[in-house]
Amino acid sequence: MSKDLQQPKQLEEVDLGQLFNMVGNLFQRLFDFILSIFNNIYKLILVLLIHVYKRIKWYAISGIIGLILGFFIDSSTDEVYGANAYIETNFGSAHQVYENLKYLHQLAYVDKDSIELARKLNISVKDAASIKGIYMRPDIDENDRIRMFVAFKKGLDSLSREEYSYDDYIESLDYYSFKRHQVGVASTDKFIFQKLNKSFSKAISNNDYLNELKNVELRNFITQKETIEIEKKEIDSLASEYLKIRKNESKKQAVVGSGTNLYMGNSDQNKLIVDESELLSKKTKLEALKREINVGLVKNENIVNVVSEFPDAGYDMTDWRDKMKVRLPILFFLITFFGFILYGMGKYLSEQDQKINKK
Repeated sequence: MSKDLQQPKQLEEVDLGQLFNMVGNLFQRLFDFILSIFNNIYKLILVLLIHVYKRIKWYAISGIIGLILGFFIDSSTDEVYGANAYIETNFGSAHQVYENLKYLHQLAYVDKDSIELARKLNISVKDAASIKGIYMRPDIDENDRIRMFVAFKKGLDSLSREEYSYDDYIESLDYYSFKRHQVGVASTDKFIFQKLNKSFSKAISNNDYLNELKNVELRNFITQKETIEIEKKEIDSLASEYLKIRKNESKKQAVVGSGTNLYMGNSDQNKLIVDESELLSKKTKLEALKREINVGLVKNENIVNVVSEFPDAGYDMTDWRDKMKVRLPILFFLITFFGFILYGMGKYLSEQDQKINKK
């Protein structure tokens, strides 16, 4: 009986030993594979270094030639300066603004029509000729997108709110969904940007329909403001009359059931129609509404509000990696390298061809 019990245990130990050996062999193969990769990379780097070292003079000559040509090209090329302005679009004018900016960019970058560009921006032809491009993109971060998504979901029903995800909402947004935008201008004139502040917003928002919509909105604000002023005068007049009544009543001898009271039509007869606290609260609300209207008048005074104007001077837009004195030496080095590779490959193929012909 004991022999029967020992036999399964021995078989189990043999199976576990084989399993451990298989796992060990697997890890060993994996380590050998990774090691072979690093060895091959090391050999490749070593071969490349030996190749460059043997032909260092050629590579040095090609790098020096590229550096000299790069300095010459950079010195003869005008520096490009850039600056940004930030705007807010009103009355759904983002479509019109983008279309106008695309047209201005076409004039500056593609057509190079400085005369028409100068007319549009109300600047001199010389200044317009220095403009190399006009660009625009929404000025918004992830927090703004989240706030917009939360506000959007509040307007949905319960079923749509569950089905509509944040990613779906972000994919449905386009440039015209935002109010604030960044406008960039590239120019060879470092000090042109201040000249653009005077007429730039009008140039990118000129539209008869939008102008009429703006005028109607401003008239509505003015009408609301006038109505508030009339209500305030009526409240002041009512409060003055109430004080007179209170003074007159205070001079009379108090008699139960007598006196002068003003009642609301549907109110409790024991409550005066006029209450000083209610009048003060109503007047305070009107003042708050008036302040909101004043802010609305400022925000809607223009089709495009310039939140931040162009600075007095632009900044250098070129990155050091864009300099020709950096690019050309690298380019010449690569041309020399591939030239040697092609030469070596041709020599090797020629040798193989001779061996085949001998056979």
